[in-house]
Amino acid sequence: MKQILFIAIFFLSTFISNAQYFSSGIQANVGVPLGDLKEVMNGSVFPEYNLSLYYRFPNKPIDVGFGVGYGKYGTEVEKRTDLYPGFTDELRLRRNNNLLTLMGIFRYNFESEKQIVPFFEAQIGANYFYTRYKIRESRFEEPIEDGMDFDDWVLAYRFGGGLKIPFKDRELGHFEFKVLYHDSSPVEFLRKQDTEYRPDQGTGEFVYSPQRSTINMIQPGIGLVFFLD
Repeated sequence: MKQILFIAIFFLSTFISNAQYFSSGIQANVGVPLGDLKEVMNGSVFPEYNLSLYYRFPNKPIDVGFGVGYGKYGTEVEKRTDLYPGFTDELRLRRNNNLLTLMGIFRYNFESEKQIVPFFEAQIGANYFYTRYKIRESRFEEPIEDGMDFDDWVLAYRFGGGLKIPFKDRELGHFEFKVLYHDSSPVEFLRKQDTEYRPDQGTGEFVYSPQRSTINMIQPGIGLVFFLD
């Protein structure tokens, strides 16, 4: 995943150094599951923090860009004394379920004389579901062991709309409120209750029961966008 983030940062920095009319945004979203995903998640949601870079075409109401989103949709902590054969001290096992989203962005702005500007937005890219674990003696100690439990990729898209509300100084940027519909092909992922540790099997074994579902959800969000030129 570090390679993915490095490539994303590289492209963002390359765009900024070679063009004008750029803006950068930070947004907080919450994904509310729909359909089969709603039943699978049983009331849980998908939080997301998103960083985006936009390029505005001169004299046209069109933005294109790229966004990276990340969120934890489930965390579980266990305290166990049976993780390693012959070692009975209590250890802390923490498991995080994560969702990384990489999206190309197209936006059409409905320019008007009013301060509030509505826009339509479409995105296409990928969702990366992954679950990692860490074993520590205590919360503040370095990990004894950490690694990946499970991961899966899926093609995804989002579309919807929102409103831009300019800052008091319009030259600095604007607030954004938007709602997107998210959809994908079926993908496998773990919830916090889908991993079981069986100490009596060999030297100990994790057993996974991944869920499989399309990722259908409504994502309302609020953010800040700052002009870079």
